[in-house]
Order: sequence, then C-alpha cells, then structure tokens
Amino acid sequence: MTTQRSTSGASKLALLAMGLPALTIATAALAEDAAAPAAASAAVAQAAPAAQATPAAKPKAKPAATTVAQAQPETNNAVVNAEATQAVTPPEQLSSQAKSNGLVADSHLNLLFRNYADVFDNEGGPHRHAWVQGMQANFESGYTKGPVGLGVDASLFASLKLDGGNGAGNMVHVAKGGGGSDQLAWAYPGMYDIKGRISETVVKYGLQIVDNNPFMEPHDNRSLPPTFLGVSAVSTDVRNVTLEAGSFTKVNARGHTNLTDMTTSYGGTTFKRLSYFGGNWDYSPNGTVSLYADQAENVWNQFYASIAQSVGDINGIKWAGLANIYSTQNTGSALQGHINNNAYSLSLSAQHGPHQVLLGFQQILGDQFFDYVNETNGIYLVNSMDVDYNAPHEKSFQLRYTFDGKHAGLPGFKAMVWGVTGWGADASAEAAANPTSSLYFRNGQPIHGTHHEIGFIPSYTLQSGRFKDTKITFIAMYHKSTAHYSDPDNMEYRLVVNVPVKVF
Repeated sequence: MTTQRSTSGASKLALLAMGLPALTIATAALAEDAAAPAAASAAVAQAAPAAQATPAAKPKAKPAATTVAQAQPETNNAVVNAEATQAVTPPEQLSSQAKSNGLVADSHLNLLFRNYADVFDNEGGPHRHAWVQGMQANFESGYTKGPVGLGVDASLFASLKLDGGNGAGNMVHVAKGGGGSDQLAWAYPGMYDIKGRISETVVKYGLQIVDNNPFMEPHDNRSLPPTFLGVSAVSTDVRNVTLEAGSFTKVNARGHTNLTDMTTSYGGTTFKRLSYFGGNWDYSPNGTVSLYADQAENVWNQFYASIAQSVGDINGIKWAGLANIYSTQNTGSALQGHINNNAYSLSLSAQHGPHQVLLGFQQILGDQFFDYVNETNGIYLVNSMDVDYNAPHEKSFQLRYTFDGKHAGLPGFKAMVWGVTGWGADASAEAAANPTSSLYFRNGQPIHGTHHEIGFIPSYTLQSGRFKDTKITFIAMYHKSTAHYSDPDNMEYRLVVNVPVKVF
C-alpha cells in the first residue's frame, strides 16, 4: 500500500540529475569491463550460474536446500528482487560444523555502499524525494571448533543525507517519536547476534535479517534495510530439505535508529510477537514445495503453501510455473478484528534464450485486505509489484517480459517491463461492519473500482575489474486508479548503485 505526491517534471529531472554523481564509480568500472579481453567475457558468460533460474542437478555431497524464492524468483516479488541487493550480506552455503576452521579463521568483514536516489509522487501528496549515501559494515565470525560451534555477528549501519527534507519520511531519517526529522547523518548497530551451530543447523539470537521467508522477507528498498530482534533457526541436515523457525518481538524499521513494536502493514495494528515455522522440499532438481505457518500474537494465524516446477531448456522453451496461497484467520483477542481471508496467485512463464514472458493471475478471497507484517515483503503473490492488488475480493492479471543478457552475450545486464490490471475490489461488507474505520473507505465510499500499473527496471552488474559485482538499478513505476480504489495514483523513479567491498 502506498502513500505520498506532487512535483513538476523539471523537479524530478533535477533530482535524478543530482543522483548521477552516484554513477561515477560505476562508470569507471564499466570502462574497465569494456577493456577486459573478449575471451574473459566469454568465460564469464559460460561460467556464470543461471541467475534466477531453476537449479541444476544436485551434487552428490549434501547441498543446502533451495528455497522457492531462489528457485523461481521471476514469479514472485519481482520488484523487490530487482530494486537492490536484498540481503545485507550475500547468502553463503553453510559448511558443516565438522569443517570449522575456528572463530577467527572463518570470519569475514564485508562493506556495502549504497547510493540511493528516489522521487515519489502520490495523489493528494505529499511529494517525497531523497538522495542518500548508505553504508553497511557487516562482520560475521566463524564458529568455534567442536561438536557445537559458537560465534557472533555485528553490523554498523550509517547514512549521509545528500538531499531530502522532513516530508521524505523513511526515505531519510525518522525521529524517535515517529515524526519528521531533518537529520544530516545517522549511524547505529544494524545487526548483532550470537549464534550456535550443530552440523548443518544454525540458531541465532539478536537483531538480524531472515531471507527467503514468506512472512519475514525484509522490505529492503531504502538506503538501509530493516532488521528484526528475536531468535531464528535454520536446518539443512535433511538432504534437499530446509527447515526453519523463529520468533521476533521488535523491528528496527527503515529510516529509524531505534527498536519499536511490530505492526501489520494495512491494519496498522501493533502486536508483541511474531512466530513462524516451516520449510522447503526440493522434490526434484526443478521443483520445490513450501509449507509455512506463523502467528502474529492476538492478531492472526497465517498459513502459506506453494509449489514451483520448471520443465524444458532455454535453448528450446523452458516453462516455469508457481502456485501459492496464504490463508489468514484471527486469533486470541483479535486486535485487528475478525479476519477470514484467503489469497492465491498462479503464474506461468516461457523462456527462450534471453527472452522470457510471464502471465500471472491473483485473487483475494475474503472481506478483508490480505495483510502482512510491516517492514517485510511478506506477500509472495505474483502481482505484488508497485502496489499489492490485495483489496477484498480483488482479481488481477499481469503480463511481464524479462530480458536476461547473460544468454545474449551481455552478462550482467537484465531488464524487466510489466503491466498489471486489477478489478472486482469490494469492501462493502467490512465497511458496513466497521463504519468508523477509514481502512475500507476512500473518498467517502467503500473501496471498489479498478486500477492498473506499468513498470520498467533495467539493471547492470559489473562482471570484472576493480569494482566487480557493483550493481546499478533504475526503476520507473506508474500506477493509476479510479476514485474509490484503496491505492491512489502514484509514480516513482529510483536510482540505486550498490558497491560491495570484501575486506577479509
């Protein structure tokens, strides 16, 4: 759900022009890439794994299981995956505890510099814009030797505001009390945890990020990502299976430097704890099943299931499909009221060489919005792009085209363009039951009507040279709705440059 608006075209162009210095490093690195021998480029193209494609056959040694988000990322959360590097640090395959080299020998320090420029206009205002230089210093220790390994992680997050004022909200800094802030720079401990490992099972307690999880995926679309305080456990001890569980009580939200209680995205309800359990099973080299359940204390019980499967080869036609469903019911003292909501999506894509076309359908079955935890991307539905298409009883359809340059002699380049239309929203039942709530009304009537959006995201990741793995992403999204739909008209332009640096 989006809120904000209004500026002139000249202002937008001016802000984007101010963001161009962010490309200085990337431009120099592009020159290095262009000077690399053709043979090296060919080797990169041949050796690079098929990014965002279904994994190849498993090696004989026990691998880490592949999640749905890794197996078929083109079919869900496409905008979030394309916006920037979603993880604070690149995920690494867990080695067994028996192979531990010790607390210090296996430690790593990585830096991520993110230059973030954004212009957002929302019908009725306010206009928001920002230009921020973010930095993450992420330290991960190894594990002590022995049957049980112990270790620690710690990260320092910092940002310098180059442009943007009080109205920029979480694009820049938010005051401790939740109001506007005009702070020039801010820094804080973004992550800290203690961790233990037995074999291929890792348990962490502290401020952390949980990736590839249908309830806790971080909404990392600002200069710095949100992090969550709690305990998590991930196990890959069973071949081709990933099991995970967790319980979280606080969030360090985007733009904030302090911990706050967790809330729901649409209802805005505060709750004390979110707990989840679930996992993924790679039943074949090209197929994955996922089952998860979570509980937002005294708000809802939520269940998630999905199946992803691909067949064929991109030299001919590779078909890939994903079906997923959420089911949500109120629980305990029902702080957000009565909830009985199911939401599902289906997608089918066909890829030949670098070209992929995807069709997606999504439907909400219930009188309430499909809701999820704020600061997360906990909506693994195919049509959650610029807006979520999650109003009561809403149906939506998407057409998406993706060009993957690694299959066309352009390793590192990718572009995606899409269109989504939604119809059938009807919040009349919930509006009648809660006439004093603004959630189910817009412009004096219960939410209903139609809307649509288009978007374009090109990106390039440097393949070699001094700034190898630097990623440049541009995003343009436009949304148009009728007068009584929940999400108003909006347009957004974003330029993000991620520069990772490995210290040791």
